[in-house]
Amino acid sequence: MDLSVKPGRISGIVGSNGAGKSTLIGVLTGIVRPTSGTAIVLGEDVRTSKGAYRQRVGYVTDQSFLPPGLTPRELLTYSRLTYSHWDEQRAAQLMQAFELPFDRGVRSLSKGMRVQLAFVLALSIRPRILLLDEPTSGLDVVVKRQVMQLLLQEAADGTAVVLATHNLDDLERVADDVTIMHRGHVVLQAATEDARQIVRRFQAVFPQGLPAELREQSEIVRIDEQGHVYTFIVTDRSDRILTVLRSNEPTFLEELDVDFEELFVQLMVKEGYAREQVPS
Repeated sequence: MDLSVKPGRISGIVGSNGAGKSTLIGVLTGIVRPTSGTAIVLGEDVRTSKGAYRQRVGYVTDQSFLPPGLTPRELLTYSRLTYSHWDEQRAAQLMQAFELPFDRGVRSLSKGMRVQLAFVLALSIRPRILLLDEPTSGLDVVVKRQVMQLLLQEAADGTAVVLATHNLDDLERVADDVTIMHRGHVVLQAATEDARQIVRRFQAVFPQGLPAELREQSEIVRIDEQGHVYTFIVTDRSDRILTVLRSNEPTFLEELDVDFEELFVQLMVKEGYAREQVPS
C-alpha cells in the first residue's frame, strides 16, 4: 500500500477483518517492525530511528496498554517526565472534561474510562500525528461525540489524524479522506466526498414491471424490488445508467444518497469478500 497523511486532515482507514489496519498502525508507532517497504514518520524511517519521532506521536487503541497497577495521577506524572512537549494544563483540562478520577487504579477503571485516559495522555503531548486504532470502542454515545469533536479540533490545529475503525458512521462524520483495505492492499483511496460518488443508488417506479434491458447492465450490481418500486445500486460514476433508466420511461425516478456502509459492502463484494445468509 501507499499512504501519505497530511497535517490538518483526518485520514480514515477502514477494511475487512484482518485487512491489516492494526498492523499498519503498529508499524507507524514502531510497535511492529516492517519486513519490507518504507515507513517515514515525521521525517524518520521507523526501521532505523531511535524513536525521537514518538515524542510527537499520540496513540490510542481499544486494547488497553496502560499499566494496571498505576493510577491516572501516576501516569500523568510519568508522561510529564517522558515527553518534552507535555502540556500540564491540557492534561488537567481533559481529565476534568472526561470526569476521570486521579487516584483510582487503572485496573479498576472501565474499558471506556481507560480509553478516555489514553486520549488524555495522547493529546497532552501536543502530538503532530495522532494514530487511532478503534478509539471509540467502549465509549457511550455522549463521550463518543465529545471525542469526535476533539479530533476535529486537533485537525483544525494542524495535527495529522489517522483513524482506523470499523465504525463507518464515525468515518463518514469526520474523515477528510478514506482508505479502504482488504487483505493487506488498498481497494480505494479517495477524498471522502469523491468516495461517495463511486457507488450510486437510484429508485424508479415501473408499473409494468422491470424492463429486461436493466437486468443486463453490468454496472447495476444489485436490484431491490418492492412492488413496482425498484432500487438500483450502481458502480459507475458516469450518467450512462441514469440515461438507460430514463429511456425506459419510469413514472418516477430519483437518485438517493449512498452511505459508507453501502460503499464498503459493494467494494468488498467486488473483491470477492461476502458472507452468505446464515441458515435459520
